[in-house]
Amino acid sequence: MAYPQPNPDQYVLDLYKFWNLTTPLSSPGDIYESTQGSLAFCVGPDSDIANVNIAYFDEQVPTKMHLTAISPARSLTGLIAARNDQTYDPPGRPGRILFWAGDVYDPNFRPPGFNPLRDGIDFVPPILNVIQYFSSPPTLVPQRTDRNYLFQAYSSLGGLAYLVIPYYGRKYAYINFTNGNPTDPSTVGIQGLNYSITQDGSAHPYHQLTTIRAPAAVAPFASFTQIITTSANGMFDALVFSVSDGGPAPLVIRTSDTQG
Repeated sequence: MAYPQPNPDQYVLDLYKFWNLTTPLSSPGDIYESTQGSLAFCVGPDSDIANVNIAYFDEQVPTKMHLTAISPARSLTGLIAARNDQTYDPPGRPGRILFWAGDVYDPNFRPPGFNPLRDGIDFVPPILNVIQYFSSPPTLVPQRTDRNYLFQAYSSLGGLAYLVIPYYGRKYAYINFTNGNPTDPSTVGIQGLNYSITQDGSAHPYHQLTTIRAPAAVAPFASFTQIITTSANGMFDALVFSVSDGGPAPLVIRTSDTQG
């Protein structure tokens, strides 16, 4: 689900104490809104997005729009009204509560040297999970759950197959690759990706890439394990895997907010 979003009004009518929005991002500019007031917002446990921007109506701000942000470590508590009878200045948008990803996502990203005639690329769309509480919220902010991925087939036309996995704010990744081809080696590379923004607000075509594992051959029936940590490798928005075309090759990935 991306658009249309579920209706928070219906959740209130159905006597829910919270609204749990869970949706894959379809574009970098996805904005969601709530016509209901809130006692708290937090990043949900299923969210890949780590930082979420929130806007609400505030008479004392020149634009009438007050901006704040939440993350896995910080929620927003306190009564916030959805001022559906008022408008922001500009552009005259109704004074509902708005929220959108504070992290950058660009599904048009292509790594340098990408050849569309030979190479393929697949994205795991990042999940935005935001919980809005209509009643007194719990005292604990929910932690993000670990994410587990398994890939065995890759999209390419005889060149390289690229995989882009969301990693926003994660501190640890376990990666295991096995070359199941009985005769041919498979070349595998791993990079950390930080999306960048141009001055006009659009996504940059190349962004910032950090080599974690330089492309190297994995012999038939051989495997390797790669551990990525914040202290050793840095922080990234996504992980980019490149795999040469070949036979069955299971790739296991686990990402976590806990380093260890």
